[in-house]
Amino acid sequence: MILYPAIDLYEGRVVRLRQGDYDRLTAYGDDPVAQARLFAEAGCTWLHVVDLEGARAGEPRHLHLLPALAETGLSIQYGGGLRSREALSSALRAGATRVMAGSLLVRDMTGAARLFDQWGEAIVAAVDVRDGAVAFGGWIEQSDLDPKGFLEKLLSLGARRFLVTSVARDGTGQGPDMELYRSLLATSPSAALIAAGGVASVEDLLSLRDLGLEGAVAGRSLYEGILSLVEALEALGRPC
Repeated sequence: MILYPAIDLYEGRVVRLRQGDYDRLTAYGDDPVAQARLFAEAGCTWLHVVDLEGARAGEPRHLHLLPALAETGLSIQYGGGLRSREALSSALRAGATRVMAGSLLVRDMTGAARLFDQWGEAIVAAVDVRDGAVAFGGWIEQSDLDPKGFLEKLLSLGARRFLVTSVARDGTGQGPDMELYRSLLATSPSAALIAAGGVASVEDLLSLRDLGLEGAVAGRSLYEGILSLVEALEALGRPC
């Protein structure tokens, strides 16, 4: 299983939110590229980057950082404010290996197949779950979409990889929502799932791996020393 260390960006800083609440923002540094370099030096190969400012504004605000982030040698998984085909294309041209689409898929399901046809596995479908339904628009808006039905529909349209975030667990360190991932895999066993929200220990990572997830995102737990990156990599038996 792949561990994705996270860099969340707001006004050029490395930050984390708690449960998607912009009023509960904690800053961890002013140099995202330096932080990415530390992850690369530790043996990571992927970096999960979320443009929180872009997600709030509805358009990306940190694309200018992508070339320097990519120069660290990390493969970049980037999202936040990518709500048009043009924004997705711009992020890929700027240096992202994968781009995450969430709101765009919720609002234009009929156009989703064209996205997957054009970019294939470079598109990660973001499924953000709050109160049993899919949230979007930077987690500010709530749909009536059932996560399982939404994921199954996207699979039928060509999606393969999904970032599934439990909004209630995000930034809390309370552990991942295992029941959410278990239920999604039970109905869509062919889906490649990346878990986000609540990962705080090596045991969390091993539980997700044993359940069959492809990857997991960790942010606050790494920055606050709750989860040791070295121990996590050793436990997973491969670089992140």
